[in-house]
This record gives sequence, structure tokens and C-alpha cells, in this order.
Amino acid sequence: MAPTDLSEPERLLWQAFPRGAWIDLRTGDPAGDDPQGGSRWGPERVIRAEVIRALLLGAGEAEPGQVPAVRLRGARITGRLDLMGATVAHALVCDYCRFTEMIRLVDSSAGTVRIHGSLLPGLNAARMRLSGILDLRGSRIEGMIKLDHARVDGLCLSRAEIGADGTTAAVTASGLSVDGEFEGVALRAEGPVLLENATVAGGVDLSEARITAPGQRALIMSRAVMGRLDARGIAVAGETRMHNTRIGASMVLAGARLDNPGDVALSAGGLSVAGGVFLADNFAANGEIRLYGASLEANLTATGAALRNPGGVALTLDRATLGVLRGEDLVAEGQVSLSGARVTSDVDLRGARLSGHGDQAALAADGASIDGMLYLQGLVADGEVRLRTIRVGQRILLMAARLANPGDTALRLSRALVGADVFCEGMTVTGGVRAPGATIGGELDFDGARICNGPGTALQARSLEANLLSLRFAEPPEGLVDLGHARARIIRDDPASWAGRLSVDGLSYDALEPRLPARRRLEWLARDPDGHTPLPYEQLAAYFTAIGQPDQARRVMYASERILRRGKSPLSRAWGLVQDVTIGYGYQPWRAVAWLVLLLLAGSITFAVQPPPPLQAGDTPHFNPVVYTLDLLLPVVDLGQKHAFNPGGAEQWLSYVLIAAGWLLVTTVAAGAARVLSRR
Repeated sequence: MAPTDLSEPERLLWQAFPRGAWIDLRTGDPAGDDPQGGSRWGPERVIRAEVIRALLLGAGEAEPGQVPAVRLRGARITGRLDLMGATVAHALVCDYCRFTEMIRLVDSSAGTVRIHGSLLPGLNAARMRLSGILDLRGSRIEGMIKLDHARVDGLCLSRAEIGADGTTAAVTASGLSVDGEFEGVALRAEGPVLLENATVAGGVDLSEARITAPGQRALIMSRAVMGRLDARGIAVAGETRMHNTRIGASMVLAGARLDNPGDVALSAGGLSVAGGVFLADNFAANGEIRLYGASLEANLTATGAALRNPGGVALTLDRATLGVLRGEDLVAEGQVSLSGARVTSDVDLRGARLSGHGDQAALAADGASIDGMLYLQGLVADGEVRLRTIRVGQRILLMAARLANPGDTALRLSRALVGADVFCEGMTVTGGVRAPGATIGGELDFDGARICNGPGTALQARSLEANLLSLRFAEPPEGLVDLGHARARIIRDDPASWAGRLSVDGLSYDALEPRLPARRRLEWLARDPDGHTPLPYEQLAAYFTAIGQPDQARRVMYASERILRRGKSPLSRAWGLVQDVTIGYGYQPWRAVAWLVLLLLAGSITFAVQPPPPLQAGDTPHFNPVVYTLDLLLPVVDLGQKHAFNPGGAEQWLSYVLIAAGWLLVTTVAAGAARVLSRR
């Protein structure tokens, strides 16, 4: 191209190029100079793209001591600037310009390309090699930017507006490599932004960006590698996908808005972040946040976040590994799932509000492992809190929590393993609490708690193991309290809050607090709807024996025999009644003495008034009514009286009664003694 073929604006550019000087074609009228809406873009501002191409490829003469460059302001560039496959040695700098056709830099090699505040139909820079920064700050790209497998020192799309209809991709940059920073502050993209397999040595800054692709994968950074991600205040309409992405430092989504209702808002399975992940400061998601199998070495902070995915899962951390989970005041409409997650420190959900749906739990942490504390104070959960087979190294804190799952299980701790305590003081539960097979290294405390499950089971803790079990409820639980085969070193309760129905078959303990007399503890055991088993009474008797109150122990065992009699056959019940009346089943032997004295007195008086005649006259000992009665009462023993006299009439029948009563007393005493000895 010869300089003689140039228009006046092109001639000025040709003359300025050797020195890299600016050519400013603006009119000074803000309305007329707006590349996106102005009207004063006549021939005096037109420069052909072929002129710029010629200069960049060496058509212009260099000036010694100067750095040639194309520097334009306010120009209208017509035709296609096509540098495909070219090696460009000079900078291209355009501010507030209008390009009539797409710029093509495919497979090119260049230095700096800066196009600020300009209007472009599109940019294709696939596989470009840029030893500088590709800077499109504040520009409007009506079509697409293609940066697939490009390699640049830096990339700036801050305040750029890209795309038109939101359906086709706004940015495609699969395999992009950025040696420095990727700046996308306040970027506006009408269409998906695709950054899968991208590598950014520095940080990716998408703070305050707006990416709109409803119902599509709007922002894709799967398998990307970056130093850090700052996306605070970002708003994405559509799915954000980050499968197996690796981030060397932090990932900040504070104040972000991710909107993909009824589907996944953030899908980041296998995500790896060496620093903290921040979903705080009014972060909001409409759709699932899915971090399945993620590795978050520091913290995941979702304090005050609002997650909404009604009828589905709001937050998935299944099989994830993280240092700390902070979710104070988190609001989740949909399940929060940590099943199989591994947390090396604490999980903090104090004041969180969680809601499941139907059979779906509000919080599911089956098989999770938490080395530190699980903070659930003040938690409000509409749906089950499922902590089945969870392992917590320190404490679970549920003070003042409000859990509701009417007619079903509200809190499930089945086979949980807790190194220290589980505190439930002041907790309110509508539904049941299940902790069968749980092992609590310290205290399981229900002081001041309220549990309401109507005719169902309020607390199911069969085979529970705890150092201390405190059942001082604020009021008697509505429903059965099942402690069958549980084991606690100390059980602490309050008669005022004893459950109306209590199952304690197989319950074992070393101490009961407070120390109540056997009479009150028998009232406790009598609340068992199936009170025909001996184990609870034997355990209570053993407790009284251990604390040096054998009389209380005997009272318990006597009550046990009377209660167990109810479940026997009629014949056995009759025999039991005889033992009860006569000797109190061996635990009240004074009754046998009383019966003996009573029968002895009755017989002695009767036979003293009406002595029986001798069996053989002249060959009988002297009659003694007391000894004669005693001889009739004592079987086997022969005092020489009962065989020497022959009573008749009513006295004869009395003698038969005394003989039978004697045998009955001896038999019941022997049976009672054998029973007592076998219990020891």
C-alpha cells in the first residue's frame, strides 16, 4: 500500500505510526463520540482495516529512537482487521473506536493488543500467542470472543459487554493459558462464558460480573487451574460449573447471586481449593450448590447465606473434605447434605434455618466424620436432622435448637460415635429423637428439653452408651421413652418430668441421681407398658445394694415378684399369691413368723378350751395345748403330742388345717429362700 492511496485520517495515522504517536479523531461531542450510540462518524473519522494491517506488518518506516505503534482514538475502522497467522511486532491500541467487522487474530503472534471503550462485532483470537496483555476494558463486543487455546501474558475484560441474545456463547476460551492475571471486573456477558481447561497463573477476578444464560451452563470453568478466584458480587443466570477445578489460594463468592431455579446453580464436584471458600455476605443461590467430593483444605464459609432449592438439595458436601464449615445463620430451603464428608475441625451451623421436603431430611450427615465440634445451637430445622453413624471427635451442641418433623423422626443419632458430650438443653422437638446404638463418651443431656411425638416414641435410645444420661426434661415427653438395653454410668432425672411411658428393659447403670427411695423408683419402673420382665427390678435392686441399702433392694425385689406374677398362668399366679401372703416371696420372712404365731395362738386357745382325748388311755404324755399345736404346725419334727391324742369334730378339722398350713409355710419359706439366694 502506498501512502498516496490514503485518506486524510489514514495519512495522519501513517505519519504517526513510526513514533507510536496518538491519532485522536474525536469531535469533542460526548454524544457524537460514543462508539455505541453516536451519530457523527463521517468520512473524516474512517480508517480502513487494511491500512492498520499494513502498518502492523511492517509497511511503515521506523524512526530511529522511537517505538512504532498504532494508537487511535475515536476512529471508525471499516473492513476486517485480519491478522490470521501473522507475526505482529507492533502494539495495537484503540480507544473509543468502532469496528465494522470482526477482528481476526487466529494463530497470530503479537505483543500488546488494547481496545478500550470500543465497539466490535466480535473477536476471534483462537490459538493466539500474545507476549503482552489482551485488554478489552470497557468495550462492547456484539458477538463472540474466541480465545480457545490462546496464550497471553494477561487478559482484561473488565467492564466489557459481550454477546447479544444470551443463547450463543459470549466467550469461548477452552484451554486458554494466562501467565498473569485474568481481570473481568463488572464484565457483562449475554451468553455462556466457557473457560474449561483454562490455566491462569495469577488470579481470576470476576467480581461484580453479570453472566446471563438462563437454563444453560452459563459459566464453565471445569478442569481449570488458577491461582485464586475472586467472584464477589457476581451474578450468574444459569449453571456455574467447576468440575475438578484447582485453585491455589482462595475462592471468594461473597455477595454473589447464582440463579438456576430447579436445577444446579453451582456444580463443583472434585473442586480443589487450597485456601478458603467464601459463600458469605448475603450470598444467594437459587438452585443446588453441589460440592460433591470437593477438597477444601481451609474453610467453607457460608455465614448468612441464602440457599434455595425447594423440594431438592440446597447444599451438597457429600464425601467432601474440608477444614472448617462455617454456616452460622445459614438459610437453606432444601436439604443440606454432608453424607460421608470429612471435616478436620468444626462444623458450625449455629442459628441456621434449614428445611427439607416430605421424606427429605433438612440436614443429612450420615457417615460424616468431624474431628472437632458440631455446633447446632439455635438451629431451626423443618424436617429430619439425620446424623446417623456420624463420628464427632468432640461435642455436639443442640442447645435451644428447634426441630420439627411431626409424626416421624426429627433427630436421628443412630449408631453415632461422639468423643465427648451431646448437649440438648432447652431443645424443642416435634417428632421423635432416635439414638439407638449411639456411643457418647461424655454426657447426653436433655435438661430443659421438650419432646412431643404424640402416641409414638419420643426418645428411642436402645443400646445407647453414655457416661452420663440426663433426662431432666422441661416437661414429661409426649410419647414413649425407650432406654432398653442402654448403658449409662450415671442416670440423672427428675420425677416431675418422668415420661408417661418408659421402657427400661435391660437398662443398666451405676448410679441414679437424685437418690430416691425404692418406693419412688418403683413408680418410675411402673411406667413401663411391658412391666413383666425382671431385669429392670434386678438392676434397681443391685443399685440399692451397691449403695448400702439392702432393705430398699429387698423392697424392689418383692415388688418385682408381685408384678411378674401378673404375667403368669392362673395356677402359677395362685401359688405366687400364697407365697406373697405368707412370706412376701422370701423378702419379708417376718410374715411366716406372724402366720406361725397366729396359727399357734388360734390352735392353743382352741385346744385349751376343748382338749382332744388321748389315743390310748393311761399311755399318753401330759397334754399341752401350745406344744400340741406346735407339733401339728411343724412337719417332720415330732414333739410327742400329735400322735398321742385323737381330736374329733371341729377340732379334728382344725388339726388338719394346722398340719396343711405347716407344710405350706415350710414349702413357701423354702421356695422363697431359694429364690432370694438365686438372686444374689
